[in-house]
Amino acid sequence: MLPLVWVLTAWSLLGLRRAAGRDRGMWALWAMWALWAVAFTVGVPAVRRVIDAVLGVASVTNLLVHLPALAATSAMVEFVRELTGHSRGRLSRVNLVGLAVAMVLLTSVFAVMPRPPGDVDLLTYSQNSPAGFLYWMIVTGVVAIGLAACAVLCWIHGSHAHPGPVRTSLWLMRLSMILGTVYLAHRLAYLTARYLRLQWFDSAAVRAITQALLVLTLLLLALSVLWPALAGHRQRRIAARQGRRIAPLWRLLQTATPEVVLPLPDELHRGNPRLRLYRYVIEVRDSVLALEGHVDAAHVAAAEAELRAAGFGGDRLAPAVEAAVLRYAIAAELGLREKVFDRRAVAGDGRDLDSEIRWITQVAAVIDVPAVVLTAERLYAMAGVPVPNPPGQG
Repeated sequence: MLPLVWVLTAWSLLGLRRAAGRDRGMWALWAMWALWAVAFTVGVPAVRRVIDAVLGVASVTNLLVHLPALAATSAMVEFVRELTGHSRGRLSRVNLVGLAVAMVLLTSVFAVMPRPPGDVDLLTYSQNSPAGFLYWMIVTGVVAIGLAACAVLCWIHGSHAHPGPVRTSLWLMRLSMILGTVYLAHRLAYLTARYLRLQWFDSAAVRAITQALLVLTLLLLALSVLWPALAGHRQRRIAARQGRRIAPLWRLLQTATPEVVLPLPDELHRGNPRLRLYRYVIEVRDSVLALEGHVDAAHVAAAEAELRAAGFGGDRLAPAVEAAVLRYAIAAELGLREKVFDRRAVAGDGRDLDSEIRWITQVAAVIDVPAVVLTAERLYAMAGVPVPNPPGQG
């Protein structure tokens, strides 16, 4: 688990840098993973032996593992409070005071409890000591309280959150906190049984369950934290793919209507495919509106007849008709023809954004199909181009 924790620490640090240090939630997240990484690293046997030898205090690395673990739990509570909006921009005094009291109490108990020299396990060595039992109760109890508080916050806010990555993240985090609480309850029962010398709780199966619960808790916690970023990455990939599909139609329309191009600097939407996709949709719609004075119902009917004869039908027909009419309107605009027709209802009006993106993507997919290009050329060359009725006539 140590490499995973360090990877998550580096990832959260990158997120903090992207937020320019202004995101309190990212600060709490980075602090949580960094503290867990320190705790896990200090707990590595080779590292532990070096620290014990340098400091000359028996089993001091146990304290140096557990103090960051308590602080990491406190940081996790603050992260969940920020994520759920419960913090309202303020740190929890109860959380900070509780952390300070727990750390002072843990250090004081550590100073008086029996501690083994060398590589002897502190838990095994101190299991019959009241001070040793209290030490382990403080460690597990404080972390359990923190996890339970996080689980409650995730339960409340996860039930009311809108469906999406944040809600999924809260549900995963809630499951992680519940498993973590079960792990710590299991740990407390194990410690109590050892203190009372109940041998039935001391078995390889019990220890295996303890380790499995710990690993599952950490994996679910990591997944819950990463889920919004993973979902955001997936959405950016989808937006980039949709943008690439719309781009040919967008570029073609800009040749006839360059005035609709939004004056946005490249750096604004560089690396932001969703913004680039919105821009394409807006400018395509504006271009269609600017060109519709070249189009009458007769053009649409003629295009439909041509494309039906070319083999288009079903769901393929409407996008192909729109593409042919747009190609004709572009040619008419570039040919300086006068816009003589009344405003027509543009295909796609009344759709939501996702439906609009799908529609424009379908039109863009056939904009360069030979049958569509030929139909547009025939519309442009029509001998009897319809003209509007004079004002006042039906």
